[in-house]
Amino acid sequence: MVGKQHKDGEAVNADMWSRRHYLVAAVGIAALSGCTSGGDGGGTPEADEETPTPAGDSGTDTSESNGEDDGEEELPEGVSRDEFENGPVPEAYMTATSLANETREPDSLQSKADVLFAEYDEATENDAHQPGSCCGNCSEFIPDKNGDTFGACAKVDGYIDGADWCTIWEELPEPSVPEGMSESELATAEVPSQYRTAESKGGEARNPDDLFAQEDVNLTESVEAIADGAAQPGQSCGNCAEFIPDKNGDGWGACAKVEGYIAVEDWCSTYEHISEVL
Repeated sequence: MVGKQHKDGEAVNADMWSRRHYLVAAVGIAALSGCTSGGDGGGTPEADEETPTPAGDSGTDTSESNGEDDGEEELPEGVSRDEFENGPVPEAYMTATSLANETREPDSLQSKADVLFAEYDEATENDAHQPGSCCGNCSEFIPDKNGDTFGACAKVDGYIDGADWCTIWEELPEPSVPEGMSESELATAEVPSQYRTAESKGGEARNPDDLFAQEDVNLTESVEAIADGAAQPGQSCGNCAEFIPDKNGDGWGACAKVEGYIAVEDWCSTYEHISEVL
């Protein structure tokens, strides 16, 4: 983390975001590009030959398409389209707590239609959408608990992907600087004893002697990283397998791979989706 300005020893709230803006500036994420070729590099293959059609080509139906129609999300095994959209969600999510520790109440949820629920690409066309905002960095999001890649929401019914978005998106609160510490110290400070050798959400034990520096992994806020193209929609420390959630009530967490204090709304280049280890 990069230090911010202070007045009389107190952190200036207006500069809370500066540490992450500084760190994200150096990020360079290379886009993966697929390359398809017809035949052995000779002539153009005939229409009925067994030449794979690239996913996404128009006018072609493929048996490998996810979901019921091309472009739809693939449903968890045994879950109908109606259950996916309207619930019920698995028991693990019924009354679970969100990234901001809000308890889900099954009897007081809104429908996806009521909140203009959409996948990220579609959401960017909504005037209410803020660049980089998605369910994965929303206060109401409940990350994947059973390895099916989907989570839930404390306010909306049905299965929720971290890369989705809706109009009740709420920014995750950034924790205050712990008493007796400055903002500039957070990036390299020794974390409280509860975190030093704790296990991450993915079950990896933290080794204090084998950690990356925050600037080396481009630590920044998830919203900023997604908006800038460094991170994929849906990614945040809150649903990362390496994250160690708040254990002492100060709002901060830690990481099994990165030194210093880590906030749930952060992101870095060591990100690993929690679904990959469940």
